[in-house]
Amino acid sequence: MNGCGGGEGGKDDAIPPTITTYFEASTQSTQGGQLSPASLRLSAGEQGRFTVAPDAGYVLAQIAGCEGTLDGLTYTTGPMRGDCQVSASFTQETAPVYFEATTRSSQGGRLTPASLRLSAGERGRFTVAPDAGFVLDSIEGCDGTLQGHDYITGPMGADCQVSARFIKHAAHAIDHEDHALASDMELIAHARGAIADSEARRTELVRTLYRGLGAISWNPSHDSITFSSFQPEHTVTLLPSNINGKGESEIRGLVMVSEQDDYRRAAMGANLFAVDRTPQSEALLRGLIGWLTRGRDSDDDGLRILTAQMPSRADSWYFPHNEGIRDWLKAMYPDAHSINQADECDYQALGACIDRMAPDLIVISDLDRQGLGYQGIAQVIAKAKAAGIPLLLSNYRREASPLLAPLYLEMGLVPWGNYWSKLKVSNLAVSTIMAPDPQLMAVDTLLSNLKEGKFSTQWLDACSGNFLNCGGVDEFNVQFKNGADWLRNAAITLDKAGISPFARDGLALLPASLLLADKYRAAIDYPIAWDEHQAWQRAMFADWLVSYARVRNPAQPDLGEYVVDRSQVFKGDQAHYAYPDVISDSRRISVPYSGQWTSTGWYALPGQRITLSRTDTADVSATIRLNYHRPNTNRAYEQKVYRAPLELASGRLPLDKGGSVSFTSPYGGPVYLYLEGGDGTLQVEVAATGVTRHPAILDFSDEQQIRDFNERLDQTELPHVDLRADGAEQHLRRDRFTGAIGGAIADTDALLESISRDHINSVYTLAGFKIQGKRLEESLPDEVRRACVALLGDQCLDESLHTRTIIQHANYDQNAHCGVGCSGNPWDSSGSISPTGWLDNHELGHNLQTQRLNVHYAAASDADNWRGYGSRAGENSNNIFPYVVKWQAHYLRDGNQAPIKDGHMNHKDLFYAFMSDAAGVKDKNGNRVVLGANCKVLDAGESRYEAPWQSNAYAVHNGYRMAFYIQMALRAHGMRLADGTRLNNGFNIFTLLYQHSRIFGAVADNESDWNANRDRLGFGLFPFQGHGVYGGKQVRDIPGNDFMLVALGRLTGLDWRSHFDLLGLRYSHLAADQVEANQPSGVLPMGMYVLEDDLPPANMSEGLTFLPLSRTDGSTLWPRDHGSPASCPIP
Repeated sequence: MNGCGGGEGGKDDAIPPTITTYFEASTQSTQGGQLSPASLRLSAGEQGRFTVAPDAGYVLAQIAGCEGTLDGLTYTTGPMRGDCQVSASFTQETAPVYFEATTRSSQGGRLTPASLRLSAGERGRFTVAPDAGFVLDSIEGCDGTLQGHDYITGPMGADCQVSARFIKHAAHAIDHEDHALASDMELIAHARGAIADSEARRTELVRTLYRGLGAISWNPSHDSITFSSFQPEHTVTLLPSNINGKGESEIRGLVMVSEQDDYRRAAMGANLFAVDRTPQSEALLRGLIGWLTRGRDSDDDGLRILTAQMPSRADSWYFPHNEGIRDWLKAMYPDAHSINQADECDYQALGACIDRMAPDLIVISDLDRQGLGYQGIAQVIAKAKAAGIPLLLSNYRREASPLLAPLYLEMGLVPWGNYWSKLKVSNLAVSTIMAPDPQLMAVDTLLSNLKEGKFSTQWLDACSGNFLNCGGVDEFNVQFKNGADWLRNAAITLDKAGISPFARDGLALLPASLLLADKYRAAIDYPIAWDEHQAWQRAMFADWLVSYARVRNPAQPDLGEYVVDRSQVFKGDQAHYAYPDVISDSRRISVPYSGQWTSTGWYALPGQRITLSRTDTADVSATIRLNYHRPNTNRAYEQKVYRAPLELASGRLPLDKGGSVSFTSPYGGPVYLYLEGGDGTLQVEVAATGVTRHPAILDFSDEQQIRDFNERLDQTELPHVDLRADGAEQHLRRDRFTGAIGGAIADTDALLESISRDHINSVYTLAGFKIQGKRLEESLPDEVRRACVALLGDQCLDESLHTRTIIQHANYDQNAHCGVGCSGNPWDSSGSISPTGWLDNHELGHNLQTQRLNVHYAAASDADNWRGYGSRAGENSNNIFPYVVKWQAHYLRDGNQAPIKDGHMNHKDLFYAFMSDAAGVKDKNGNRVVLGANCKVLDAGESRYEAPWQSNAYAVHNGYRMAFYIQMALRAHGMRLADGTRLNNGFNIFTLLYQHSRIFGAVADNESDWNANRDRLGFGLFPFQGHGVYGGKQVRDIPGNDFMLVALGRLTGLDWRSHFDLLGLRYSHLAADQVEANQPSGVLPMGMYVLEDDLPPANMSEGLTFLPLSRTDGSTLWPRDHGSPASCPIP
């Protein structure tokens, strides 16, 4: 057959036909229904649908097959892959089963709908709807789960209820310790609400317990304590004081009451039963007992009462409280009370007494006869609390006792000693007691002002120091400080107990306020100008209120001049730094003497949780310190610009032996430990987690520490540096360390070497102390060691005597505590560290000053009365240290030959003062006067014994007074000492005097040691006590003039009275007699070496002109300009 369009007919181009595969889906049904159609012929991959048709009275029970699914009454097969069958079973219809899901919601929100009627196995859905200002806190019931804003029940199998609890945003923020979960207005409202609730409860209680009383008086005596409550949610003042011992108004709690979780307690500052009983106090106490016992004191079987740890007349005539309680009960509950025998229920015996008597009330005092502390009663107190037996705490001491302190803390009380204040109640009207609590009202005023933004920096104008310590400024106190102090003290109290306010059940006021501070702190933007009133207010509130015992303390984003120089603090630019990794570490930390703090080498990062644990069992008290800054290093009060937090240094957190403490800081900073305990070196073992290591050296003799220091300085941005040597530590903002590099200090290694060699070691060697990494005999100049041992004995090499045991701290930061450098411990500087600088060594020397080496003034009539001597060495005897360091660095270290000058003194003043007397210089009125080198009257006084010395004004005549010491060293240079040793460096006379002084002090502490050693020291004529010159004092109280006169004679074998007379320094006849009794080999010629503001050359006095002086020759001229006071214009 031919087809159309045949083409190349010889080829087969036919397309094979498509073959379709079909499968059959059949059905099978039980009685009661059918599937239709009965079957389906479906191609491969096709899906078929069957309709389920139950008969009347039947329902589908089960259907399966052909990999299908049921949707309503339609059953759809899976894609066909072979013949298959759908099987359906039907069952007779029964009544459906339904269950009800109801809801219950707290105030602050609702669940919708209110209920659901659901069939068996069905799930229900409720919508969670918090009211404005509230948030869902918890939801549970019906085996459900929360999905977004919906709560989906589990498959219903029974009636059930869904319960939802809503809380305010502020409460939610407190629960999560997160200020971001509430607004500032919500936090303020929450805090003020806690105050209002507390006041309402207190007012009602006062109204009840003072019923029938118009006024009350009670004097607890000075053997008492007072209270304030940091937990007003549960603990309030029942009886406040109204005056102190001076008759001034002063309010604090004398009787406090507490109710928490339906448990009642009270605390008395003194024993109301026995102290100053008055009809009013008796009525109040009876009402208090009724409240504590919930009226059980009026039951038919009478009041059952136990006493424990109560003092009796046998313990002290002053505190017959056991007797007083029993007398009171006989008077107030005659034949209606039962009480234990005195002292039979103390310590653990109280447990058996509770079992035997089932008391209505326990009155417990703080007499700790066995010295067991709270641990001696903790178990029985817990038993009483578990049984619901109320406690009435009765203090009898002048300070809160360790025995009751944990109970005060549990009640939320801060106790204060009343010995000096003598607070009492004097005719205080009950209406006044019912008036709002003034302390809480101060907090409420503060919170209200924060809400309204009411604040003026003009309130701060009169503050002359850190605002935290600014008192006496009425408007500031009323509007801000009184309330802020209450909150601050509450936080400090809990910190000292190592307790987070957020872990304390029932607290609202303090946690809400802390979160408000967090919120304000997060928004701080330095610098804050004086006219930014609200920003100033909020920043101060944040600084006032810091809690370190918290587990969450958000880092302050802008740390200002705390971490960078003020020139780098800009608005809108947060001063902060990159964080290195945190580590776990452990180390032994020690101090050479009790009551000191030291570097740990650890650093706390802002907001980072840190845990320190004591792994030792030593009886040493340890406290964690953060940062080093003294209060007035924050100069906002002076500069009227806010550039950093007001308080950076803190020392609140205790670290007990075997215990641990976790803390956080919004600021971070170096971590230090303060140790206190017995005598000698104290040490603890501490493990740390969450810390990091900052640039720190704890031992300058450890080369690895030097390398680690350089690495951390180079590789981290941590903003602080710590350096520790024996007896001296420096704490620096980073730039105050790096800023010292340059010039002669080429790099970090050179700076560290200079700090160690030129600063610490030079100063301590001059004072005769052992230096780090060396034995004492290696630390001392050879000539000092030989002469001291030969003249004074082996105590010269006693390291326990000549090792610096007081750690001298030095802070280098943006500002000093006063001026540009401020003495103290720590002393501080506003500049970079300068190892050879005058300030650094002057301040380090301040804490090496000792009375026996200080020049003293005494009027002529007091020359033989030690009580008439007063030190005049305040700012000059310590100047030997910067003077010598500067001289050594210039001539010995750097090898300079050119002269060097320093303006801190002019020896020419000494010449003019002496010659004023020798020449009899008078003023135009014919009165004798003393002139200085400028030809002006030096000061009031008719001779050099008065004019340069009488005034005790700050740093007055400093240069003149320094001349006593510097001329002494020049005179001693090259001298043969009493043992024949040649003093090759005159400054070493200071080292010998320091050693002599310490040996003197060591043997002068008791009479037997003194008598055994006084001849060896050259003080054989000085009895231990009782000499007429002593003025009732003992030999250890010897003034510097007498000590140095005798000691110089003992060391050199010469009579040095001419040197004291040259300067105009008086000494006693006893010292003069001792000089003669020591049989000096000669008398020091009167005179001086010629210097002005230039320092002596490298060869000391060998390169200077000696100028002989005579009290009777007024013609001597100053060699350099041929001047004399006699040639000055008549003043």
